[in-house]
Amino acid sequence: MGERSSQSECQRARRRGLPAARRALLGLALLTVSIQAGAQTQSKTPAPAKSQSSASTEGQTPAKIEALLHDSEDALNRNDFAAAVTSLKALLDLQPDLTPAWFSLGYAYTGLHQNDDAVAAYRTAIEHEPDLFEARINLGILLVEMNRPQDALEHLKKASALKPENARAHLYFGRALAAAGQAEAAQKQFQETLKLDPASAIAHFDLAQIELNQKQFEEARAEFEKAASLDGHLAQALLGAALALEGLKRNADAATYFEKYLAAQPDDLETRFHLAKINLQEGKNEEALVNLQKVYQAKPGLAGLAAALGDVNALLKKLPDSEKFYREALAETPDDSDLHRALGKTLLDEEKLEPAENEFRAALKLNPQNREALHGLAATLYLEKRYPETIPLLEARTQEPDPPAEAFFLLATCYDHLRINQKALAAYERFLAIAQDENPDQVWQAQQRAKLLRHMLEK
Repeated sequence: MGERSSQSECQRARRRGLPAARRALLGLALLTVSIQAGAQTQSKTPAPAKSQSSASTEGQTPAKIEALLHDSEDALNRNDFAAAVTSLKALLDLQPDLTPAWFSLGYAYTGLHQNDDAVAAYRTAIEHEPDLFEARINLGILLVEMNRPQDALEHLKKASALKPENARAHLYFGRALAAAGQAEAAQKQFQETLKLDPASAIAHFDLAQIELNQKQFEEARAEFEKAASLDGHLAQALLGAALALEGLKRNADAATYFEKYLAAQPDDLETRFHLAKINLQEGKNEEALVNLQKVYQAKPGLAGLAAALGDVNALLKKLPDSEKFYREALAETPDDSDLHRALGKTLLDEEKLEPAENEFRAALKLNPQNREALHGLAATLYLEKRYPETIPLLEARTQEPDPPAEAFFLLATCYDHLRINQKALAAYERFLAIAQDENPDQVWQAQQRAKLLRHMLEK
């Protein structure tokens, strides 16, 4: 097998020994040299007279070529690519048109990660033998790995035409097409691969990636799950299935697959952070906290992490921790209006009224349209009994679409404390009209105050 599916596949092939196609090519070269040498020794036509030194050199050449071929083959079998390059270059100095040697030189250079030299060697092999399948597919795969998919297309298209029954040729042609931005054509090549090899986990995976990028979430989910079932070590298929399920708005199922993926890849902090966000969306705050803490232990400076820890601790009423992480987040991004608002809310819940007011005002300075900050400031001023400053904020809130009943109750009590009876009564009545028993204590208080205010105003 001369072709290379990926760097890891290439390494596995090298551990197994000399690939079959390369052995066959070198064997052919050895056979050719032997035949040529035999033809020279069996020739019945007398050769022209030569000097003793030139005759000696000519007689040594076939034997030297054969020895160099053996040396290069042995070196490649040992994965001694540097020795193989030395032998092959010496061989090609003697016989520059020996196609198998150019092919093996490309393979050896690939083993040394001298990719430009490998490309040149494979190209020379193809110049000598344009229909050499192994050189075409190796060169195409190498060019894809070098992020030159457009250059790879010619060779992988040719390889798949030379051997249309070869599943790997279609697989890598599809990969080159996908990398070149030709998704529809790539999809067809992956489908052709699966016709030839239905058990190819990587083909199911590559097809699923195309479908995921095209937002064909159900199709992608099925292909990712098939890939994962065929290859238990293909953890990326579990991640792909999770993303497809997330695209289908099946977050609970997506979380299960994210967890399976992270069991195999526990150090993928970005994905664990993403899972924590899904946990928060699903109301699984304890699970979110566990995942966020794992990320924080490994990479505390990850963007957005401290803010997320502030959020989840606030939801769990772990207010000192929430305050700590919000302050940490603000140290990194001090101009984030909503972070100031979130810290203000935590401080308000801790009954730290003056610091809470400062944070709400900082949020509004950065973004005057931050409604949640306005609401937080109103609540803080109300608790500080600064009713004249609270009233304009509550009046504004009652003008918003679908204002909460509580806004009218707080507004009523502000007017009530300031003895602005007519407005207090109007606000109490509006509250009672929309409260719907949301807060029985407030409803009872409003009923009693409204009754008293009516009596006072009727005098």
